[in-house]
Amino acid sequence: MASPQYHNKRRIIQIATLLLLALIPALGLFRIDLSNASFAILDSRIWWSNFPFVLGLALMSATLPLIIYMTIGTVWCGWACPQNLLSEWADNLTYRLLGKLASVEVGGKGLKVAASKNKAVNWAILVFAFLGASMILALIPFLFFFSFTEVLSFFSLASAAKLSTFMQRLYYFTVFLIFIDIAVVRYFLCDYGCLYRIGQKMFKNQDALRVTYDASRSDDCNKCNYCATPCITGIEPTHINTYDTCINCGECIDACNRLHDKTNTTGLLDFQLGEGGANATWREKIGSVFAHFNWLIGGAFMLGAVMMAWGIYTQQQIPEKESPEQQLKERSLVNSCNKECEPRQLLCKNGNMSDCYRAAACKCSCFLQRDPDNESSGQWQQCVRQNNSKVDSRGAALGSGR
Repeated sequence: MASPQYHNKRRIIQIATLLLLALIPALGLFRIDLSNASFAILDSRIWWSNFPFVLGLALMSATLPLIIYMTIGTVWCGWACPQNLLSEWADNLTYRLLGKLASVEVGGKGLKVAASKNKAVNWAILVFAFLGASMILALIPFLFFFSFTEVLSFFSLASAAKLSTFMQRLYYFTVFLIFIDIAVVRYFLCDYGCLYRIGQKMFKNQDALRVTYDASRSDDCNKCNYCATPCITGIEPTHINTYDTCINCGECIDACNRLHDKTNTTGLLDFQLGEGGANATWREKIGSVFAHFNWLIGGAFMLGAVMMAWGIYTQQQIPEKESPEQQLKERSLVNSCNKECEPRQLLCKNGNMSDCYRAAACKCSCFLQRDPDNESSGQWQQCVRQNNSKVDSRGAALGSGR
């Protein structure tokens, strides 16, 4: 029997997409810096005040989904969307632990569990698997705003900063949301809460990539329903309409091909792009799609790309603001050294300049002792030398005056 034509390829692309979403911020390819009001792209910093870049990004973000709807249809949903990947994984794990017909999601037909598998150990494995996945996946959104080291510092036992406490609570809340999504929501979110799916129903056209059925060979089908069994969205693959919830996953095509492979015939289902039909070349199929393409939307997308490029090219370098963690560290350092050198500062208020020089040298020396690796350590060393030198010079001048 031939191997599936689409299933394994689709699974590889789904996993690769999820890994890419994690690696892009983790490797510093793209990150949103809230403390500096900017985007960090590779080694460049693009400020939110960069109007051409921000407007171009908004145009591209708004038009790219529309272009996908009109060309490759719902391929994103079936081949790349993490929500579908997690829902499929959760379904398969549920079937394995609770029965082939098990249903626990909100959009299902009620709680269904096989009597032979309705055991505490099976439920425990299922819950801990979902919880473990949720704890890992919940880190990804934070990586788009903080470096991996900063994210880990939020959960350090030695950290007691208010920001860390807030981030811990936000992380646990994110874990809770993802756990509920994996455990009971699943495809319910796709059907009723996904903006991409709503847009797809509004803008998908007949020329976009879609699953088609060879009705001329309907006698070979005999209503076996073999293709409908693996359908993720629960529709009838032999009667797919433009606005159906088909996600172009190709599972029905693989199923039909497996069945007909036994008789050395081809399946009745296939992907089709454009109007040319099965006998058209790929050039004709693509040409058919672009012949009906909305070039107003395409032009807006290209304008957005040009504006983003112009924004990057004309970006002015603005000094970066210190992160909240660094600001908190510096305030703590200043407060600590002020307290240590307070006796000398009180003497300075009496009008003796030597005491003022000693107070200044005391603070710089304290900074050096408590934070020797600071980038300002060179300035602090110079501060200590200069103020001690002034104390010595003043003492020598007073001695010679006597």
